[in-house]
Amino acid sequence: MKLKFLFITVLMVVLTACSNIAVDHSNMDHGEAERNDSVEEVAVEEQDGKKVFNIEVKEAHWMLNDELMFDAWTYNGSLPGQEIRVTEGDEVVLNVKNSLSVPTAIHLHGFPVPNEMDGVPGVTQNAIMPGEEFVYEYTADVPGTYWYHSHQNGAVQVDMGLYGVFIVEPKNQPEYDVDELIVIDEWSSMMEEMGMDHSDMDHGNMHHGGHGGHGGHDMHGGMDHQGMSHAEMMNMMYDTMVINGKATPAIAPIEVGEGDTTKLRFLNAGLFTQVVSIPGHSFKVTHYDGQEVNEPEWISETAFRIAPAERYEVEIKMDQPGAWGIEIFAEENPQNLQALVPIVYSGFKVAELETSTFSNYFDFTNYGSPKEISIGEITKEYDMLLGTEDSGETFTINGKQFPNHEVYEVEEGDVVKFTITNDTEVDHPMHLHGEFFYVLSKDGEPIKGSPIKKDTLNVRPNETYEIVFEAKNPGIWMFHCHEFHHANGGMVAEVIYKGFEPTFELDPDVPNQPE
Repeated sequence: MKLKFLFITVLMVVLTACSNIAVDHSNMDHGEAERNDSVEEVAVEEQDGKKVFNIEVKEAHWMLNDELMFDAWTYNGSLPGQEIRVTEGDEVVLNVKNSLSVPTAIHLHGFPVPNEMDGVPGVTQNAIMPGEEFVYEYTADVPGTYWYHSHQNGAVQVDMGLYGVFIVEPKNQPEYDVDELIVIDEWSSMMEEMGMDHSDMDHGNMHHGGHGGHGGHDMHGGMDHQGMSHAEMMNMMYDTMVINGKATPAIAPIEVGEGDTTKLRFLNAGLFTQVVSIPGHSFKVTHYDGQEVNEPEWISETAFRIAPAERYEVEIKMDQPGAWGIEIFAEENPQNLQALVPIVYSGFKVAELETSTFSNYFDFTNYGSPKEISIGEITKEYDMLLGTEDSGETFTINGKQFPNHEVYEVEEGDVVKFTITNDTEVDHPMHLHGEFFYVLSKDGEPIKGSPIKKDTLNVRPNETYEIVFEAKNPGIWMFHCHEFHHANGGMVAEVIYKGFEPTFELDPDVPNQPE
């Protein structure tokens, strides 16, 4: 009993030390608990030749399975937010209405939108206040698998459920018999048992006054973790894997037929680096973060890691009839966070799934075929040292902590090289807004396989990567760790085009929180 009492005491200390967000349940949607297991698409309207999607940000009771329920924050009452799927070249309009009791905003992750459409409060817009609306508009001219999520206090709002998938299909999209999403997230039953909600997990407790000198910022962390590191606290708190908004045993199977051409789109919308094992079948990795791999090879008995915010697309040879379980587990927390995604052939049932766990890991530095990339001579070079000075309580870039952060200045047409080194003991999935980059080398060794084009790169402890991008999308762009608590703890930089001025006017009465 003493151990249990100590555990609850520590949990209460952790939770009460975090900032609380008042939740108004008067607008709660009580009818969403019976929603279909699968990820549904947002209804699309055609207006003046544009694809128009209406998205309401609202609370909803959400059933993870028959026993686990929580009051989620959702897009259109669905977890994940309903899939938005368009075709290359479409003009897209997102009409977003905020029906929450707190401000929010939507960032279209990975897709190179104009800067004013990037959805970062205090940097590219003012947060959407309760009851207000905002219109995002852009051309879907770059095919790929992307996602959309809140960038207002993301450590809280994405954790509460504000994320969804955005897909731009190429004009020459091949026909697939099966094209399914596997969206990975985590959840804490412990907070529900304590009568708390995930809005109490605002670890950094940062309050941002906006861009432009960053006046008015105030950050105060200082949680009493009772001797626990941030990673240890995360492992204690999060105990339930969520796949496409459902937890075991409610995870919906993927139904296939022998010989079906099958594409699976994996998205990690959570906080942990996940390990994925596809049993019994050969597969090839065709896209990183929505961008094509050159001449991908068929592989088998190989697991791949997918870090927060990354996307991996795979094609699978459906030539082994039966019922199989894709195993997914959090690398640093496998005892609490693991799940099986059933792949079930016609005529078979999800009674006993065949599974495999592989010790061989996918290496993207030597996969696919080399191909010359079209990029000019490097004109600017920068270092990015990922660090911490207090064992992971807060995080820094080049010794600087947001809001007194590192700023990298570029000019349109620059070819910019970053050397990124992780000097901490945890993974940092680094995400650059507004631009794609190519990975040139890892730990001093040049990339040997296909060019690697990404928007999010997981830099593991003691690793060093060189990346390069061409500055061709003017704006003020965040470059940050996509483990939201690390960003909330300071691991944020900005890439700023010389002379660029935001098109919006900062409202001092709006509590903009760009992470």
